[in-house]
Amino acid sequence: MKSRPRLLPLLLLLFGTASHGTDDSVATRTREVTKLAEGVYTIRHPDATDDFPEGNTTVIIGARAVLVVDSCYLPSSARADIAQIRQWTDKPVHYVLNTHWHFDHNGGNAAYLNAFPMAAIVAHSETRAMMAARVPSYVTRYAAADSVFGKERADLAKVVATGRDATGKALTAAERADAVRNLALKEGAAGEFRSFVFAPPSLAFDHELTIDLGNREVQLKFLGRGNTGGDVVAYLPVEKILIAGDLIDSPVPYAFGGYPTEWIRTLQAMALLEFTTIVPGHGRVLTGKDHLRDVIDLLQTVVTATNAAVSSKGSAATADDVAKAIDLSAFRRRMAGSDKESQEFFDASIASLIRIVFAEVKAR
Repeated sequence: MKSRPRLLPLLLLLFGTASHGTDDSVATRTREVTKLAEGVYTIRHPDATDDFPEGNTTVIIGARAVLVVDSCYLPSSARADIAQIRQWTDKPVHYVLNTHWHFDHNGGNAAYLNAFPMAAIVAHSETRAMMAARVPSYVTRYAAADSVFGKERADLAKVVATGRDATGKALTAAERADAVRNLALKEGAAGEFRSFVFAPPSLAFDHELTIDLGNREVQLKFLGRGNTGGDVVAYLPVEKILIAGDLIDSPVPYAFGGYPTEWIRTLQAMALLEFTTIVPGHGRVLTGKDHLRDVIDLLQTVVTATNAAVSSKGSAATADDVAKAIDLSAFRRRMAGSDKESQEFFDASIASLIRIVFAEVKAR
């Protein structure tokens, strides 16, 4: 399950108020709707908690029905999206696509089924299997008081009650306000998960599925493994729109898992599709293929450097050797800019990526 790395956001957001760029991978505080074409909208959501984001949701309206791509992390966020959809159209939601198994992209499935009982939850076969294996246990652990999540809430409640951080230092008014806000978000998420209903995909496929919504065709494609074992993209060939899930995030990739070597080939296959607009799993809607090419180059650079290190040192090679030898500063500048949190998020993501690639190369 993807969450932001523990080493950076919790203390940053508890004990410091940072300035966030309008295009960020680290902290999203506002809801934002982007119209991509007539009847096609992407919704960005405020983060669910201080260390867990909400995935982007894209709504595709046809003459007969609606397809929704990804259903958020919190059921309440999905319900807000459903209310928005009903303002846009009286057509029913017939399909909800889960682009992959990570919970911030499918936590609202049951909310859609409550509102549209005839809807099909659609996903790749691997995504359906992984959701069954991971999502219910994650929700149970998050809601429990005796879990690591429960301990975080208890520790944060102590900070709020005492007005002091873990070292005993008194909080400023701004720091305490952040702590109060973050505790409320965590407790709200835990409360929702205590009554959570798991709604797995009811329609699974392995390669491609084309859906006609009425005068609007949506092609669902499995182009290969990448961020997970079952990443699916939604492609609108007429409108030249590609909805990528977490195969692409903007501006900083979420490289905390997956299959990096295959991810490159999957993104290369994606680049062959004819599109002018790409919707990332997180972050603002993108135009063109520049960011896609940057992510391909970043992954390939890490894979090439790792292969070189292992070839040079053999069994003595370590992931640290790769990290020391590789210069990713140009990628860091392009993807993280001057925002401190984005830079730290990039560093954490790349550290994870190097470890995963190293394990892939060493396993050959």
